[in-house]
This record gives sequence, C-alpha cells and structure tokens, in this order.
Amino acid sequence: MAEPLFLIPEIIGMCVRVANGFTEYISNVKDAPRVAQRINQEVHTLTGVLENLRMSLEYGKVSTTKAAILESLNNCMCTLGELEKLVAAEGVDDAESSSPSPRKARNLYCSFVSRNEDRPASPFHNPHAGINANMSSLMQAQISREYVDVHREQRNFDMSQLALMRATTPSPAPKRPAMSLAARLKWPLFQQRKAQDLLTQLERQRGLLNVALEADNCMNLNAINYGVKEIEATINDGEKRRILGWLKPNVDMYEFHSEQHDKQEDETCEWLTNSKGWKQWLDGGSSEPGGYRRFIWIYGIPGAGKTVLASFLIDNIATHCRATGFSYYYCHNERNQDETMPFLRWIVGDLSRQIGRFIPKELEELNNAGTFDIKPLLNCFLVITRQFERVGKRVYLVVDAVDESKKPRSRLLDVLIKIGTDPSFEHVSLLMTSRDEEDIRDAMTGTESGGGLLPTIEDRYLADTTDSRVPHTAVTMSNSDVMRAIETYVKKQIARNVRFRAWSPEYRERVEKDLARNARGMFRWVACQIDILERIYLDKDKVQETLNNLPETLFDTYARILESIAPEERAFARTALALICSNTSGIKSADVLVRASLHNVRHGAMHRYDIRMLKSILGCLVKVTDLKKRPVSMFRREDEGFLFQRASLAHYTVREFLFAKSKQDGKPRPAGEFALSDTDIRQLEMQVVFNGLQQWGIGRPPNLRTPTRYEEHCLEMSDSALRADRRNLIVKYQNVWDSVVPCLAPGSAHLKSLTNEKLRRRFAKWRRLCAFDELPPGTQSTSISPRTRKETGILASLILLRWPEFAQKFLQHPHFENLSPEAKQAIWRGEFSIDPLIDESFPRTFVKGEPMTLLRLCVLWKRLDFLELFINAGANFVHEPDIVFIALSNPYGDDDNDGCITGQLLKMLLERGADPNPPGHIYTPLQDAVHYLEEGWVQSLLIECRDANLMGVPNGEHPYGSDTDQPWHKRHPLEICRTTKPRWPESDAIEDQISKSRKQVELLLIQYGARLPSPNPRRSSAVINLSD
Repeated sequence: MAEPLFLIPEIIGMCVRVANGFTEYISNVKDAPRVAQRINQEVHTLTGVLENLRMSLEYGKVSTTKAAILESLNNCMCTLGELEKLVAAEGVDDAESSSPSPRKARNLYCSFVSRNEDRPASPFHNPHAGINANMSSLMQAQISREYVDVHREQRNFDMSQLALMRATTPSPAPKRPAMSLAARLKWPLFQQRKAQDLLTQLERQRGLLNVALEADNCMNLNAINYGVKEIEATINDGEKRRILGWLKPNVDMYEFHSEQHDKQEDETCEWLTNSKGWKQWLDGGSSEPGGYRRFIWIYGIPGAGKTVLASFLIDNIATHCRATGFSYYYCHNERNQDETMPFLRWIVGDLSRQIGRFIPKELEELNNAGTFDIKPLLNCFLVITRQFERVGKRVYLVVDAVDESKKPRSRLLDVLIKIGTDPSFEHVSLLMTSRDEEDIRDAMTGTESGGGLLPTIEDRYLADTTDSRVPHTAVTMSNSDVMRAIETYVKKQIARNVRFRAWSPEYRERVEKDLARNARGMFRWVACQIDILERIYLDKDKVQETLNNLPETLFDTYARILESIAPEERAFARTALALICSNTSGIKSADVLVRASLHNVRHGAMHRYDIRMLKSILGCLVKVTDLKKRPVSMFRREDEGFLFQRASLAHYTVREFLFAKSKQDGKPRPAGEFALSDTDIRQLEMQVVFNGLQQWGIGRPPNLRTPTRYEEHCLEMSDSALRADRRNLIVKYQNVWDSVVPCLAPGSAHLKSLTNEKLRRRFAKWRRLCAFDELPPGTQSTSISPRTRKETGILASLILLRWPEFAQKFLQHPHFENLSPEAKQAIWRGEFSIDPLIDESFPRTFVKGEPMTLLRLCVLWKRLDFLELFINAGANFVHEPDIVFIALSNPYGDDDNDGCITGQLLKMLLERGADPNPPGHIYTPLQDAVHYLEEGWVQSLLIECRDANLMGVPNGEHPYGSDTDQPWHKRHPLEICRTTKPRWPESDAIEDQISKSRKQVELLLIQYGARLPSPNPRRSSAVINLSD
C-alpha cells in the first residue's frame, strides 16, 4: 500500500491543474455556471488541507489511522481526475489525463519546499482554510530536544525518499490547448450536473481529511502544552530573577557595546547591510549559489574595524527584530580566559529575559548543583530559542573577536559551529568575527591547513567558501567596500578635527588622499596617523616629513609613538602601559593608575602627572572612558566630586606589540625599552603596591582621614599578593622581596588603618599581623634595641602568615647574617604578645597578653619548619628552661590528633639542647610522657636524661601554674605506667592498643633502670619485753 506522504504531491499537482482549467473556463465564458466557481474555490481549499497534512506526515505527528487517510486521498485523486476531464481540451485522451491508473507512474512534480529552505509564516496562502494558523504554530513548536531526536531519523528517511523520487521525475508536460468554443458552449448542458456531483464528493473527502487533522491538532497541542510544562521550571518570578543573577557572568555586554557604538562612523559600515546577502541572512539564510548562509564568518587583519562593524550590525539587527530575539557577545583579551562558558551564560540569560524570564528545567538543575557545564547550557539555549520560534521569530546571534578568546579555542569554536550548522538550530542566524588565524580557519573549513589565507572575496554579494565542509559564508574585510569606507572615515575625521582647520582645503585633501592610499584596509592605522599629525599640526615641515615617511604596519606606528616620548616621561609611560596590560593589577580607575605609575618617577616631578598628562603622553595607544558608577570602596568616602574614568589599551594590537618577541636572536624586541612580559608585569605590580604601603599617609591631604583610593588599592592588592603563587614570586625576585620586607614590620601605618573587624575580615592576611602587640613598658624580661625589636616583629609576622620560605631568605640575607651574636640572641629572647582571637585559624593555646618569644610561639603552635630555621640560624634554649613542658602542654592539638607532631617536636628540642628535666617542678616531663603511654616521647626523654626513676619535687611548682594536683604527679614512672588510663580516641581495639603501649613503655623504663622504691622497713619498738 502506498504511503500517504507520497500521494500528496501528486494530488496537489492535480489540484493545480484542475484549478487552472476551471480558472481558464471561467475567464473565457461569460456568466459561467456557479458550480465552476465553487469547484475552483474548493480545489484551493483542498490544496491548503493537503499542505497541512503533508507537513504533519513529515514530522510523523499524525496519530489518525493512516488507512483512513489513504482511502480519502485515493478518493480525492479519482474525483480530481474526473474534474480534470471536464475541462480538458478536445483531443486529449485518457492516456494523457492524470486519472489514476495502476499501470502508470504518478507524476510527482510539485512545488515542494524543503524544510531547510525559507517558508512563509503560513503553510499556504488560502484565506479560507481556518486550520492554517494553528498548524503553522504546531509545526514551529519544536520545544523539546527529545521531540527532535525521536522524529529526526524518520523524517530524514522520508525526505531522502522524496528527494530521490523528485530527482527521477520528468519535467511537467507543456501547456495543453484550451477548450474549443463548442465544448465551452456544450459544458452547461452536458457537464454541469456531473460537476455538481463531483464537487459534492470532493467536499466530503476534504471534510474527512479536515476532521482527521483537527483531531490531531487537539492531541498535538495538548502534547505541546505538556512539553512546555515538562521543560520549563515551575518557579516564581523572584526565584527566576535569582537564577538569572547567578547565571550572569562577570561581564556587562551592554556597557561594552555602548562603548563600541560610540566609535561608529556614518557611511563606513553600511556596505554589508545594503547587500542582498545581508537580507538573506536576516531571513534565515539561503542555499542558492552566491547566497548568504545563516552562518556568517567575517574575518580580517588586525585593525580592520571588525569590532566596530560588529557593533553596527548588532544595532541593525536590534532594529530589525525590535530588540527581541537577539543577543551578542564580545570576546576580549583583557579577560585572559576561555570565553566558552561566559558566552553561553550570557546569551542564555539575555534571551531568557527577552521572553519573560523563561527558565528551562535544566537551568534550574544547574543552579541547584551550583555548577556550569557546556552541554546543559547549550541545551538551555536551544530550548529558549525554540520559544521564540513558537511565536514566529528567528533568533540572531553575533559573536565578536573570537580570536581574542584564550587558546586553545577549540571549545568555543565547536559550540559556534554547532549553533551555526546543526539542523536543531535552523531557526538561529549566527554571525562571528575574528582574525584569519590558523586554528579558526581549520575549524571553519573542516580541514588541516598548512598556512595561507582563505580565498579573498571582493564581490559585493559574497559567496560561502566553496571547499568548506562547514556550511557558512566567509566574508573578508579586504574588499573594495572597506577601502571606500576608509576613504569616508579619513575625510570625516580630518573635517571634524578643529586643529586641522588651520590647513588649507587643498592641503587637507592631499593629507586625506595620502592616508587613505596607505591605510591597507586598516581603520586603526588611520586613527593612529591622525593622532600623530594632531600633535605636530602647526609644524608644516614635520607634517610633510611624516606624510613622506608613513609607517607600513601598526607595529611600526606604535614604535614611532613610543620613540617620540620624552626621556624624562618614559618611566611613567612604561609603568602605566605595564599596569594597563596586566590582567591582575586590579586598578579600578584612571586616577589610581596615575598614582601607581609614579613608581619610578623622581619625587620632584610627581606633581606634573595626571590623567590629562597620561592621555597626552600615550596618545592613541590608550583610551580613557568615563565610568558610570563610582568604584566600590571599603572605606566611607565623601565629597568625591569628580567623574571617575578608566584607562585601557586602545586596541588589542598594542598589547601584542609590547609583548612581541624579537624576530632574530640577539636583536632588540620591537617595543625596545617598553617591551613587556608576564613576569615583568607581575614584579612591577608587587613593587608598586608594597612601595605604596611604605608611603602610606605621605602626601595625603591633612583633612583626609580615610586612606586614598590608591592606598586602598595597595592594601587590597598586597593582601592578595601574600597568597598562593605570588608568594613564590616574592621570594624569587630580590627587588620585590626588598619592597615587601618593611611592610611586614608590626605596627606599620597601613596596619593601623584596619580599625574595625569589618576591615580586618576584608584584608585577611594583613589581619593576622594585627594580632601582634608589644608588651607594656617595664614588663620585658630583657631590654632590646628598636632595631632588634623590628627584626623580632618581622619574624613573628612570618609565623603569623605561615611563610617559612620568606623567613629562610630573611635569615640567610647578609643583613641578618652580619648581626653580632649578642644581637641575634636578643632577637630570640625578645618578648611580645599575640592575640589568638584575632583570627580563627590561630590555635587557642595561650591567652592574650601572655609574654611570648619566637621559640615559645613555634613550640606552642607546633611550627616545626620555623623552629628548625631558627635553630639553624643560631637560636638555642638557654633562656627557655621550660620549653619541654611547653611542648607537652597541648600534646593532641587540632593538627596533631595522634601526637605524632608532638613526638617530632620533643625529639627536635631535646636533640638541640633543651633541658629534659627542668628543676623545681611538682612532676617531671618523663612522668608526663609516661602517663600518656606515648612510647616515642618516653624514649626521646630517656635518651637525653638517662634516668628512668626521675620524679618531681613534692612541694614544687606546677609547670603551667595550675593549683590542681593529679594523683600521678607524685608516683614513680613505673607505677604510672601500670595504672594510667590515657584518653585516646575511642575505637574498637582501644583496650588492645593501650595494653600493647603499656607493655612497651614499661619495657623501656626497665631497660633504663626503673625500679620501684622499696617500702620503709618497720621500726623496732623502743619498749623492751622484760619477760624475754
């Protein structure tokens, strides 16, 4: 049995022929019978129903029995065949008619429109079919990935079968001769009644098909509504806003686009939007030769104006779609990141807001998990775009500067190519811009290339790359339209600049021609030359010399600009460029940048520099833009009555120039003394902020109590530098290390500015140093010099920061090694206090105000790394007689649940000369170690003291000042071993472990001569028994 889908094209063709026949009859016969007009109208209505039925069958969504549909279709064919005979020309036999015959191949010729081509909003143009609008919405409502996946395979098979049959179908027959005059005159008498009967049959068959479709419409619409509920999260508006806030990346494309919009110049970007291909792209793309696909790649050399063009196209799209159903994303090198995830997060959130904050369930699940993943986000993008498709709108997407995403760019390119080529995203038009870089070209062409450029397409109506395996349209910026746009740009820039009005019109025209002729397609090159000429416009000789010797490339242009900077201003310029190029400097405003750039400027010239001077020196290398909001500050700031600005590189190529390597070994780099590297920038950043801390308060207005924004910047960035990888860099580079050392001294001015708990929590590393405090005058056990006190304070700060690598370098520095032995001993003996409540990470092993030394602090906090460094630097325990008791004061601390660290600490102390048996105490360290049944501790003490019978003084002092005595304090070590019950962590085998340790400790004690003291002998009575 034939498939209904294969019959429909033939029936539609028959409808066309019947309609044409009756239309011709009506036009040639005055007062034609009314039945002819009704037949003509009915055939058109039937055509619309058949189109709807065909579309339903393509997607496999008709649930009515196919046998009933097939029967109705066969009846329609018979009826139409009979109707066609009624208006057939004389002499046309049955063999030429389109009546159905099992012996003849059906003519499948019809205007069948592929799903990949444009379709009108309605499947047919007949106003009488009321079902059309519903079916159009139904066919567009592909809102579920499951829906697409389930039916794609069946649909592809059906479409391939239809394509095969269409390919083998002969061309339609030539137009037949019209009915003769006699036939037209006889028709009302002999054919009218038969036509009325056939019309009745045709109406009945069309009604049956309509009933089937209406039933399926109800079922399918219910399924669609259910599908929407299945994929849309059921949450309130407040929760939707919260999810979209979580989804938003740390970028603002609206602000960035506004900045690029301001750079647009009239009549320089319209060359693309005026083309036929642009209209094709807006309409969903074309597969015709020379037509624009729905995926456009615009590529060009650096400085060709791709980003400004992208901003212009974004504005054009927004006007076209009324700012609904479009999104855009600008990649940027300053972010130094793979842009894939931020890109997907931005477009999903942006489009969701445009359609009533539609939140797919998969996005809600991502939010609940608190993670981002490419595949789920891409699925969310698909679901949201299909919501636009349901209401008859395309989605437009523009992605600029793909080459500025951090390498490798494969993830971003894979996502873009999938959106641009996958049939699931057929309703999305995508445009991307980039340089013609090898990895991008290979991804777009689907091949591995060995270099060279894509074919340059000069025609206004550009075609896609013919040898590409990725269907897209590649548009080069190296075309005649761009050249003409540059000429327009030059004229407008010269005419707008008031300084150039000092030249004669003839001279201005000559300058315009010289610049346009040498631009080589680079808007950026022209902007730089105009900036250079603006500086020397009054000196005609210099202007002419510059025009006669124009640089060929952007790099040559940048080199000339830097060479023109005055020698005394170069230190400022280099520092400013380095900080602007940095991705980690954290400079929030141009005023802070200017203060930071004074790092290497001589003191007497600092007052000359401000934002205006920054722009004057660096010219077109940088751009200064206004900030819409004041930078956030941790300090209360009032009366800041000025507009904040931000300085950044004017173009990505400036950074590339500054970081460019030498073309030949041994040759200078293109940027000369301004050349930069990531390491150079990191070093300079830290020198700037730590030197800024050393100058804290200097030059601050007397009436300003709060730190300046530059001082706050130094505090914030230095606090960040004291963490993670920056620590290694500080220790590695001596110039940075020298800047950091003075800032670690307790009591420094920047530490005193942290006056409340909120500020201390914000600057977590500096907060730790606030725990250090000097003891009140007169409470020091020894007097030390201010210099020695500073060295002690710095080493204590390093303990608080847990930074042994810095301490090692400090102790090995000639400045410390050249100190006298007396001075070094004073450093170890110097006392201070620590407030352990300042930071939650500090162990609570002592109270605030308790006298502390460096060695004591290391032992109490079990900082074995620092203790070893100090001992190697000459520290000893001559003035720390109770250091062993201090080591045993908290044997099972938070970091030492099993006592292993305490054992290592005890061994280190005893091997380095600590007294194993401090005199004058109620019990000895040996008794203390035995009562814990710690074999290692006992062995270390016995190795040094060699006496297993040591006991304390009966009336001695408690080593920790306690008034409570324990029974074991006055017992022999052997007796303690046999009776003690240590408080070890509970476990299933705790009793066996205790028993085993008890035996091992007892064996050790006996090996070292432990003997229980014998009881006192009974004294003889003084009374003599006389009877004896």
